[in-house]
Amino acid sequence: MDFIKPLVARVSQAIGLTGSNHDDEDQTARYPNFVNKSINQSINPLINNGHQARDIIRTALLLRQKLPGDLVPIILDYAELWDFAAVVRSKRPNWVRPHQAGELQAALIIPPNVPRGALRQIRFITISRDQGWSSYSEDHGTYRGSWTWFEAGVRGLDPSNVEDQETLHEPLNCQHSAHAPNGVEHRRLCVANASHYKYGSKQIVTNIHAGKEWKRHVVRWDANHEDEDVRKAFKELRGGHRIEVSAHARFPGWCNDVRLVVIEVEYAVVRKM
Repeated sequence: MDFIKPLVARVSQAIGLTGSNHDDEDQTARYPNFVNKSINQSINPLINNGHQARDIIRTALLLRQKLPGDLVPIILDYAELWDFAAVVRSKRPNWVRPHQAGELQAALIIPPNVPRGALRQIRFITISRDQGWSSYSEDHGTYRGSWTWFEAGVRGLDPSNVEDQETLHEPLNCQHSAHAPNGVEHRRLCVANASHYKYGSKQIVTNIHAGKEWKRHVVRWDANHEDEDVRKAFKELRGGHRIEVSAHARFPGWCNDVRLVVIEVEYAVVRKM
């Protein structure tokens, strides 16, 4: 199978399709003031490393000239020639204390024209740190004994609102906080409840213990994930399912200092020929 990626690369180069949709550049530069994008709208110029659907289809047609049709989708998957179904990012930096644990940072609804079996990857990107100090100096700079983290979960279908990325349409524990960072007196806190998630809430990122610098983490979910619940979810995920990321902190003094959370969903444009 080692010949597949060079083959696809040559075909892609021939039609002018270059770059990779998995480049790990600084996400703060990649997503300036960007909230969400779905495949129902025009291609977003900020996602300049993504593979546009029409280019993937052109690649598939060129491959089909030399190869059996059944092989083409397999080759495209192996080369990870997928397109973005949707992208969403958190609206503002946040500071989550223990009494705010579970506060939602980003929520993405898979667009309605993504059928079951088409999803190929969910990518979670966080830029964060904790409070920067603790009494446990032996754990500083490691992931040991860290009590700030992020979790991700998948909610069930809500066909009435599958295109609204802004609406928290399922029942959440929402309250108003009188203490918020950046001089904001009141804000609405929507807290994730693990019982609402179809496959439970999964811890995806832990902050470095007493880390003073911003740390960027990238976590990928796919159909071959080591977690059985994630693998099950990928068999069922389709348009209308909602993916959420929440921030957590536990014990007095601990704070999850959240700079950015991004959720990306990629799907296979060509699944059968």
